[in-house]
Amino acid sequence: MNKKMIALDLDGTTLNRAGELTPQTIATLRAAQAAGHLVVITTGRPDAISEPLYDQLGLTTPMINFNGALIHKPHQQWAKELQATIPVATALALRDLRQDFPIAVMVAEGKQLLRADHPYVNIPFLPDLPHPAHLFDAAGLTQPPISVTMFIDGAALTPLTAAVQERFPQLIAKTWGAWSGDHTALEVTTDYASKSRAVAYVAAAYGITQRDILAFGDDLNDLDMIEYAGVGVAMQNARQEVLLAADEVTAADNAHDGVARFLQAYLHLAA
Repeated sequence: MNKKMIALDLDGTTLNRAGELTPQTIATLRAAQAAGHLVVITTGRPDAISEPLYDQLGLTTPMINFNGALIHKPHQQWAKELQATIPVATALALRDLRQDFPIAVMVAEGKQLLRADHPYVNIPFLPDLPHPAHLFDAAGLTQPPISVTMFIDGAALTPLTAAVQERFPQLIAKTWGAWSGDHTALEVTTDYASKSRAVAYVAAAYGITQRDILAFGDDLNDLDMIEYAGVGVAMQNARQEVLLAADEVTAADNAHDGVARFLQAYLHLAA
């Protein structure tokens, strides 16, 4: 069997409903690596909250964060690292959206960078910042961020996404993590950053052809990656748009080791 690149979304895909890697998933992905395949985390999450999962899997491969806007190797310098950043002035201008939408918190993030527009606690996917040393304002944001993420109620997702597209056509807004509810995450990056482009970049760096890419996802930010991959795999629990675009659908959802079960069968890995 040719060497495969396995591009893995995290939330709703590789992680269970508690946001964790199960023992079966860890064992299967380690077995895939041992068999010579390239396992690549491909997530909307920032690097800081992805690296513990990367380490659990024992990875040394590149990791894709911020929906493709950061391609890097954690814990080391990689000559082919790429960052697609947003100008500081543009990031600061995004804060004006707070006047029209109920945004719980807005954060500017980059590699080892986090600036919030106000102190907060108990926001999923973010470390508590009750007393931040620096804020997401003109004084606190001194370097271009990779993304600006807004945590909102799910009902605001569609109109806020449309507002970003209308006011900032050079940017793109995608959701990840929570689909709905009080803490839906809408992440804004440069419009040329995408999971599919990042996956293609990593595959080329390792000499892997498009047909040998397996991509797993569940949400709209995974759609372009699912369509691009040689084998696009939707989770059983995926959004309808992703299910329709996929070549394959897992027999089990993310709460029941859907990724692991699919890979065991597809790559003939020991369970």
